[in-house]
Amino acid sequence: MPSGSNEKTNSLSQQTEKPHHYKYLKEFRVEQCTQFLQHKCSQHKPFTCFNWHFMNQRRRRPIRRRDGTFNYNPDVYCTSYDETSGICQNGDE
Repeated sequence: MPSGSNEKTNSLSQQTEKPHHYKYLKEFRVEQCTQFLQHKCSQHKPFTCFNWHFMNQRRRRPIRRRDGTFNYNPDVYCTSYDETSGICQNGDE
């Protein structure tokens, strides 16, 4: 394999964000807090827990598709969002 194409492959697979930042971008409040369900989360107040406690805190995990677009646009409000349950009837896509 020519070295030029190998360099291109490596640069595409490299993570450019710091690991701590990358974790927040990808994982912050996408999973429910199991400790909160057991009434044992010490970070519930002042709401500093990394995971979500209530459905209205839940975030969708951003996924970049092969074509370079993401699975959803965070700037576009879901038109079928249920304020009570925190669920978008259109799904996560």
